[in-house]
Amino acid sequence: MKHTIEIDAVDIPTMYKMSIDEYRQYIETELFFVDHHDVLRSAIAQYPLAVTHEQLRALITYLQSLDSQVGAERA
Repeated sequence: MKHTIEIDAVDIPTMYKMSIDEYRQYIETELFFVDHHDVLRSAIAQYPLAVTHEQLRALITYLQSLDSQVGAERA
């Protein structure tokens, strides 16, 4: 089954200008949600991101591994 949805996304300049409080709200209201089955999902496409605690911890570990790459100053 294929499902097509229309999405609104924040562009890079807009996200760059967000305060940390605005970004936290964006994460909590626009990027993720936990459904009634306790599954972490993408808010935009609603696909599952983590179904178990172990998967959630693996996702968090992966995101932490990106710390030195994201937002790094480029020459």
